[in-house]
Amino acid sequence: MDYLTIILAILLIDLLALISPGPNFILVTSSAVSRSRRHALFTGFGIATGSLIWASAAALGIASVFEALPALGFVLKLVGVAYLLYLGISLLRSKGFRLVQDRELAAVRASSGFRRGLLVNMTNPKSATYYASVFAAFLTPDMPVWVLVVLVAAIAGMSLVWHAVLAVGFSTDRVRAGYIAASTLIDRLCGAVLIALGLRLLWDSR
Repeated sequence: MDYLTIILAILLIDLLALISPGPNFILVTSSAVSRSRRHALFTGFGIATGSLIWASAAALGIASVFEALPALGFVLKLVGVAYLLYLGISLLRSKGFRLVQDRELAAVRASSGFRRGLLVNMTNPKSATYYASVFAAFLTPDMPVWVLVVLVAAIAGMSLVWHAVLAVGFSTDRVRAGYIAASTLIDRLCGAVLIALGLRLLWDSR
């Protein structure tokens, strides 16, 4: 793969992970429904900051491994492929999104949503596994620094935009109802794409 293809592939995977419900998704939507749009926006900003930190750490860590231990880098690439397949299968088995009403948000100031979003993202071990696995699956020892910078910046930007969309959308009844109705289909489609990408990477690694 050329560098542009690698960047687009990683960003596609990240987009699929974003639109499929997980802890961050649930945190923002519950904040939008139970508290306020403003609180949800702050929460999304906190989550995006966490994504920036995790993606930066993963990019630097994987690049160092490839440089120091090429054999271990190949093993990590296979682990990354396996993780993509696991994510895809999990989404195929998903039963869709169920809204969570977070009553603890009732007495919380909107600006504290940033801290809440950052802490939830940074203390979720799946975040570290996700970024490390995805980067390991695609990166190569000769990957230039500019590719890593573009990837990290784009991942953080996508996270910020998507969670802002969730904050606004889930504070609107019609958008909220539409997503919930289509969530099972969305998960199935995302799962199929992730499995296809994982199999393609596995084929290319022969």
